[in-house]
Amino acid sequence: MYRCLFSLFLLCIAVVQVNAFVGQRLWKMKQNVEEYRRKKAEHKGINLKVVETFYLEQPLDHFNAMSKEFGKTYKQRYYVNAEYWFSPTSPVFLYIGGEGTLSSKYIAEGEIVDLAKKQGALIVAAEHRFYGASLNDDGLQLGELQHLSSQQALADLASFVRHIRTKYGISDSTPWICFGGSYPGALSAWFRLKYPNLVAGAVASSAPVQAVTNFEGYNNVVANSLKSDLVGGSQECLDSVKRAFNTIDEMIAAGKFDQLKTDFKSCNMLSMKEDTVLFVSNLAGYFMGVVQYNNEVPGQNIAFVCEVMLSSSDSYKNLMKLNQESMDLSNETCVDNCYMNYTKTMMNTTVDRNASGAGIRQWIFQTCSQFGYYQTCDVNTDCPFSHLMSLEYSDIQICQNVFKINAEDVDKYVQFSDDYYGGNKTQQSNIVFVNGSIDPWHWLSVLSNRTDVGEYSVFIPGTAHCADLRPQSDNDPAALKEARQQIAGLVSQFLDQAYMKNKQ
Repeated sequence: MYRCLFSLFLLCIAVVQVNAFVGQRLWKMKQNVEEYRRKKAEHKGINLKVVETFYLEQPLDHFNAMSKEFGKTYKQRYYVNAEYWFSPTSPVFLYIGGEGTLSSKYIAEGEIVDLAKKQGALIVAAEHRFYGASLNDDGLQLGELQHLSSQQALADLASFVRHIRTKYGISDSTPWICFGGSYPGALSAWFRLKYPNLVAGAVASSAPVQAVTNFEGYNNVVANSLKSDLVGGSQECLDSVKRAFNTIDEMIAAGKFDQLKTDFKSCNMLSMKEDTVLFVSNLAGYFMGVVQYNNEVPGQNIAFVCEVMLSSSDSYKNLMKLNQESMDLSNETCVDNCYMNYTKTMMNTTVDRNASGAGIRQWIFQTCSQFGYYQTCDVNTDCPFSHLMSLEYSDIQICQNVFKINAEDVDKYVQFSDDYYGGNKTQQSNIVFVNGSIDPWHWLSVLSNRTDVGEYSVFIPGTAHCADLRPQSDNDPAALKEARQQIAGLVSQFLDQAYMKNKQ
């Protein structure tokens, strides 16, 4: 038995990369998107010198009065862009960081900058605790991760608002608007919900405010997007994807692991169940990433995926071609489908404040302790991928194996988050939820207006994840341009209401 396990270990250690169990390709796509954004900003000559970098000492535990006195603090990185700031009575726009390194470019261009120009606003951005440079040397140790939560992050923001007011001589009556996309989009909505005295309004883009353990809806939206003619999809494309994965499932059932390893250039054998699930998840993850970030990286879009998946009558071979495309994009010679490697990555507690991209260990911990969000492919859904991608073989395994959080407790923590914030039935005035029809995360957001409480929804056909926050482009679809005008109008409305209230 031990010789068998040792053999499996040797098969797995060939390549060690920063991967994710469900959606390795999704993480890689996110990294590619971040790298493309950086290079695009450099090519455009975006002036980053207008953005200053600072650090603010924050308590590790805002809810323990003795935390700071006992030296339990960390330094939170933040950025300031005062290029368009008119006066101390002009508004302040807060860009909220999330599950990765926050770069200064996020307040040097994009929607928040366009709106700041119009409003004469000061722009500030706060990096999320335990990500990027905002963590201590022991910040990734399991005992320290207890201080990583959305509640602590919101308390950081409240402290940050007071700090900026003092630093720049801004009165308490000056209105703030917060912005965020994806998880920070949820934080934006929650900051307005929990601290309405500090922010006059919130823009919550692609915000998954509904926590859920088994996120079946993600791949339902992926399926709908692959057949959407708005973005170059078709029913034929979706059917081809389904046929390819059906073939793979049949081959797995028949034990044809050697052929699958060869055809899809796996670095390791695939016969161990966890490795098999990681293999099909990686194949699915490329589709998921392309859909979520449709058109963010040139050539990586639904139209291209469908072109390849319909390039011949053999869907299986078409998927082999697409897998090669994904490998070329990531500069890989083989694909690491080893679950043991991923677990090892999750156990890495070395802090690198100069690293860029997502903080995978931290984020998986947050999914275990607060949100779930495990993207599955259950048989009762529209998911076109392998049904081996179940909740049982999702990152919920990591919760137990790495963070000692069992599946039952994950469910309890997810339910607590929904009870605490209200899920997608949050009721608070002056929040605008912005979502794209192609983006799978819209499934967990707010999709309808609640004018009785002053809550708004802007739904953009044919757009993907956080599209509104990106810099404007001549190629933007008309629906996106119209949506930005709606958002600008609502931000002005929120500010007008705040100034009127101050005069009363």
